[in-house]
Amino acid sequence: MIRTLVALLAALASLAVAFAGPPASAQQERATLIRNARIFDATGAPAFRGDVLIRGGTIAEIAPRIRHPRGSVVVDAKGRTLIPGLHDLHTHLRSPAYSAPEDMAKAWAGYLVNGVTMVNDYSLSAEMLQPIRAITTGPDAIWAPHLNLAIRAGVPGGHGTEYGWGDFFTMKAASPRAAHLAMTRALPYRPDVVKVFADGWRYDRGPDLNSMNVGTLTAIVADAHARGIPVVTHTVTLEGAKVAAAAGVDAVVHGIGDVRVDDEAIALMRDRGTGYVSTLVVYEPGDIRQMTDGEKSVLSSPELAREAARAARGNRVVEPEVTARWEVLKANLKAMHAANIPIGVGTDAGIGGVYHGSAAIREIGWLVQLGLTPAEALIAATRTSAEIMGQADRHGTIAVGMRADLVLVDGRPDEEITDLWKIARVWKAGSEVPLKELRARASNPAMTPLPTVSMTGPILTGARSDGRTDLDTLPVDSTDAGSDHSDIAFVHRHGPDGAQPIFSLASFGASARPFAQLVLPLTKGAVLPADASRFAGIAFKARGAGTYRLRLESYGLDDSDWFQQNFDAGSKMREIRLPFSAFTSNADAQLDLERLRALRFELTGEPGGRGWLELDDVRFY
Repeated sequence: MIRTLVALLAALASLAVAFAGPPASAQQERATLIRNARIFDATGAPAFRGDVLIRGGTIAEIAPRIRHPRGSVVVDAKGRTLIPGLHDLHTHLRSPAYSAPEDMAKAWAGYLVNGVTMVNDYSLSAEMLQPIRAITTGPDAIWAPHLNLAIRAGVPGGHGTEYGWGDFFTMKAASPRAAHLAMTRALPYRPDVVKVFADGWRYDRGPDLNSMNVGTLTAIVADAHARGIPVVTHTVTLEGAKVAAAAGVDAVVHGIGDVRVDDEAIALMRDRGTGYVSTLVVYEPGDIRQMTDGEKSVLSSPELAREAARAARGNRVVEPEVTARWEVLKANLKAMHAANIPIGVGTDAGIGGVYHGSAAIREIGWLVQLGLTPAEALIAATRTSAEIMGQADRHGTIAVGMRADLVLVDGRPDEEITDLWKIARVWKAGSEVPLKELRARASNPAMTPLPTVSMTGPILTGARSDGRTDLDTLPVDSTDAGSDHSDIAFVHRHGPDGAQPIFSLASFGASARPFAQLVLPLTKGAVLPADASRFAGIAFKARGAGTYRLRLESYGLDDSDWFQQNFDAGSKMREIRLPFSAFTSNADAQLDLERLRALRFELTGEPGGRGWLELDDVRFY
């Protein structure tokens, strides 16, 4: 029987690295008085001296002097500046930005220790939202910033669809009618934001992909806004920015990098209230990037190792296309600021070398280098970013009634932006963040422990009529990468005896070794690990036309190192048993049966060919 998530979290609450500090609810019961602070409230007013009282997770009082409430925690902030929590409106939290397996808890820690208390995550599918919310909220939650969890949409053949992650990961629409249909699938998952890959320019470094038209994007925006959900777009061209603004998106993200912005685009953005999030740090030429001692002081051990390796290689010649785009991006940021277009802060963190948390401070520094004052850059990272997300009534400024997301900085970052590297203390919704423990988590080479779901035997027996597995997970597809990737479709075939085997048909792409996978997550969204340690292997009934492969997606291993085993299937349905002892990996690793995430049934064939596989009664034995 699957354990309840509450019980699992409670069982792991004693793990110091995964669950640092007392529960948030316990902290919020006690008031916190921050005394003698220099307060930069991000409202546009200059910094002032005063006290801030936190009660119940919100800011209860701000005054030159507040009487010490009985039993409250008192923090002497003399010589330090109190600012609102910072934002990062573009991250990929499942990608670590250096060579390592996915460990979201380490990424979450990276933001909090750098004063970033609000993050947009675009590395998700819809099924991942609920389990991530479950383990990052509540009294026994894993420490994480507030998360705006996104659902992704794109256009067939467009950016965001070429990585082989499947149709469900990035929903596709090429017409308003298709957009409304996609939103009927997406919105019941209650996303905090919708990310649309609307622009297919590939920076003059490869063939352009498809772009989304105004009508389709407008339909997505209309459906999302009707639910109070903001929409942001991957937009990298001037024409794409005009399409996005005309459709009414809340922000164009990544910056216009092909040509200088013109008056028409600025007028459209101003009229529609469209914000601009340039993610400069992901486009900054990495081989000539320089880091200050302040920035190095906040990096984790793996990040420092990557930077040392980069330095050892020496500087390389930057390609002319990269240099040209970089100059255009910087000029357009200046133009947007001059035109009073709302500027938010985002980084694309998770991409190689764009580190979680510290990249946001680096991005803020670039805003200052390009003409914003330090105070304006801080407002961009706090109030304006919250406004872009439609959340400025809850966070982004220091004011009575606002959520107590606060950062205490050694120095005056509103006057000297490099002081942002000196984060002293952080509060998330009134609970003080355990910075020391989270820094240790980020540098710990071991995977962060997650709640584990105990497996029963049945996985996919056809017992359910809603297309979900016996584990209440949703089968999804995955393929090889590339704009010419393979495709796979699957359907539950209803037999005369009531059986519902799942039939999959793959059309192989142009890759030299094309493949397509039917993925059976063992936990919702394959977020939490599954414990199958009491079983000997996996049994299933299958028929097909050739040799197939079963891969075991596992927490703590890169996909190239997942354990796998081949099996044959003929034209007649028969039972196949694959003992765990028969699975092998490319890595020097032991198969950990307490860290499984999904079963991936893989079909392979010739480029341009087809393959099929029918499965029934998949179970652990």
